[in-house]
Amino acid sequence: MRSFLSERAKNTERSAIREILKYTQEPEVISFAGGLPKPETFPREGLAESAASQIRDNYEKSLQYGTTEGIKEFRQEMSSWLSEFGLELELKNIIATNSSQQAIDLVSKTFLDPGDRIFCGLPTYLGAVQAFSTFQAEKVGIPLEKDGMNLEILEKKIKDSKSSGRRAKFIYVIPDFQNPTGVTLSKKKRKKILDIAEEHDLLIIEDTPYFGVRFSKGFKKPIGTYDDNGRVITIASLSKILSSGMRLAVVGGPSELLANLVTMKQSTDLCTSTTTQWIAADWLKNNNLSDHLKELRKYYRENRDAMIEEMNRSFPKDEGISWTEPNGGLFIWVTLPEGMDSESVFEKGLENNVAFVPGHHFYVNGGGQNTMRLSYSLLNPEKIREGINRLGKVLEKELSPISQ
Repeated sequence: MRSFLSERAKNTERSAIREILKYTQEPEVISFAGGLPKPETFPREGLAESAASQIRDNYEKSLQYGTTEGIKEFRQEMSSWLSEFGLELELKNIIATNSSQQAIDLVSKTFLDPGDRIFCGLPTYLGAVQAFSTFQAEKVGIPLEKDGMNLEILEKKIKDSKSSGRRAKFIYVIPDFQNPTGVTLSKKKRKKILDIAEEHDLLIIEDTPYFGVRFSKGFKKPIGTYDDNGRVITIASLSKILSSGMRLAVVGGPSELLANLVTMKQSTDLCTSTTTQWIAADWLKNNNLSDHLKELRKYYRENRDAMIEEMNRSFPKDEGISWTEPNGGLFIWVTLPEGMDSESVFEKGLENNVAFVPGHHFYVNGGGQNTMRLSYSLLNPEKIREGINRLGKVLEKELSPISQ
């Protein structure tokens, strides 16, 4: 059967996270693996009212095909909300997609030829890596620092690509509470990365699914707000802040670039679900998304604090073990001592009914064997503490042979 597959299909591996989630379905397993939002954070009563209203009273539009760009009302509501963060988008500069994952896929489909180079974080979002691999791009990882990408290494890698005659297309960056590390790109680096892109004629794909989930002050404007030359494409998703099941996101950027994404989208699905767009537009019109986010942030901050407190209490006191303390988003990134294999820790963790994602899955260079990603989004603080306590015991046992 493999002989029937395209080279593209042969080149694409299954998502490691989706495969891991199969092992975590048993009720006794405490899973920190998936970055799933808590269902209780979804404004279900308001969404139910909007759904009933739109399907009953607006059925001629809400149950019909729509334009590929997305319905005007939804894009206007999203544009209005994003303007609070400094992104001023006219209708021609914003389109609707079926989730941010589709947006990444469309960007790859539109701009990448086999062998093209893209630059991304080391580590970076697995779903993006999967999309880039599908379109046979060469992925160049750039190490992350406490304030985001190491831009000196980024510029060196870009120059290396030029000198070797390789075609580089874009920089992929998650500037706020990055998946998987929770790291935030500093304001200085946001401006500098745009300067680098302009100097070397690259696009920037700015993926911002978490920027609305900020726990304290220190908001940093999206990279797209600094773009005067039409080279930043910003992706904003509602999956983590309104409803993941609705599969809604928007892409903002230069109209001439978005026009090409629209063409590619037409061959993919014709249009994003008009039903969910109308429901979301109605909810956004009658509710304040920023007010909703205030309540959502309280929940996730409590979970983050519970995880960090229990890690301080239960993880082995070893100088080789460290973790990030994100100011938002859904993830904490753990670095283990050199020589410790997080895949082994994962297997032992499952035996003790606790799960996470081994960090090497997020590396495009084969590294990260001593790292792991923990998500605090789905569980309550009590379960988080219990799971971290179990994981701490596993780490203690795994650490003993290394210490001897």
